Amino acid sequence: MADKRDNALILLVDAPVPEKTGHELKKVFGPERAVHINLDLMHESYRSAKSYGGAILILSYEKSPKHPDLTWLDPEDPGFLEAKGRSYDKRVLTAFTLAFFTGAKKAVMMNHLCPAIKQEWIDQALARTDDRTVALGAAQDGSFHTLGLTQDNLRVLEDLSFSSGRTAEDISERARRLKLTVHAIPDTYVVRDEETLRKWIDSKESSPSLFREPPERAQETPHNGEKKHGRGKRHHNGAPAEESREDNTL
Repeated sequence: MADKRDNALILLVDAPVPEKTGHELKKVFGPERAVHINLDLMHESYRSAKSYGGAILILSYEKSPKHPDLTWLDPEDPGFLEAKGRSYDKRVLTAFTLAFFTGAKKAVMMNHLCPAIKQEWIDQALARTDDRTVALGAAQDGSFHTLGLTQDNLRVLEDLSFSSGRTAEDISERARRLKLTVHAIPDTYVVRDEETLRKWIDSKESSPSLFREPPERAQETPHNGEKKHGRGKRHHNGAPAEESREDNTL
């Protein structure tokens, strides 16, 4: 059986404040409501990723003065790779690079704005990704919901723009130019407007979490964005000091 440390799941996390919330969400829902929606999406994606047993979890965090750590996301205060004001493009590349630095052979990034990602899609992405194959789950707005890479084919991200509105297509074209195969994961929606928000809410009311969590691990995480008092225990993970906070998931 493969060691879980051979695989990594990557999640980009932003502090629950207006200045760290995506422009498109704020444009559609207004700053305050966008923060709450983004926070709920982040909680759900984090719980799903944390409960996945086949990979280590790497969090890239864009923190704020009010939220210098991740106790608002998890009372256990997980460690993270500090984004330090990097652009989204650089954050993605840096997070994948850290995953391979820690020893992972394959890494899959999840888009927290896509709450319908299924565990079987993550399984599929990890199984099909290799040095000649990129696993790609396109989202219906032109972005992607999952992206599986190895260190050898990480070059598909070089000079790639994630704000083009056609990121999935750009990745596919780049992969083909590099003589790589693209394994397509089923597409899904992104929470971007009232219609997709309602679709997500309806799905939450009619079905359990997409990534089933063992009962003893399932616990409520605060959804109000407030930091809990006290400090979590921290551990070294061996990542470069200037890049990373301690992460007990590694």
